[in-house]
Amino acid sequence: MAGTIFTILFTIIIAALCIWALYYVIRAAVRAGIIDAYEQMGKVRTPVTKDDRLQAEREALQEERVRAIVADEQRKQAVKEARKADK
Repeated sequence: MAGTIFTILFTIIIAALCIWALYYVIRAAVRAGIIDAYEQMGKVRTPVTKDDRLQAEREALQEERVRAIVADEQRKQAVKEARKADK
């Protein structure tokens, strides 16, 4: 008799712990979903860090390099076309 009472009590405690853990998992998921929704709506501003500024600067430099390469290739192509037209 005492064994079954302890078994039932143990089962109730384990079930309560599982429900408690599930509550916090669901709560964290809902909170993360709400924060994500606000970020997508643009209502949350994240502070700009030094790494963010460096990344933006790297991207700008890379874009500038690409533009320079494209302009150089276009210039070379124009020179080739001009030489062909002269002949």
